[in-house]
Amino acid sequence: MKKKYKITIPFMDLRDGGRFIEALDLHTGISYDFYEVEFEQMEGEKYEEVKDYVMRRMHFIKAGAYDDENTTDY
Repeated sequence: MKKKYKITIPFMDLRDGGRFIEALDLHTGISYDFYEVEFEQMEGEKYEEVKDYVMRRMHFIKAGAYDDENTTDY
């Protein structure tokens, strides 16, 4: 299966430590731009796939795999 999303984190909100995440669907061109907390709270079938992908990637990012304020998931 080919990768479906490209994730970038253009900035972090220093007040509450939240990351702003851009998840681009490489097949449809739709961009999902939300704070990490908003991704965690997403409900519904429409967002299930992007939410699962972002949450799995954030697990690695938080563990330090590629954690900086300009993180890009290639």
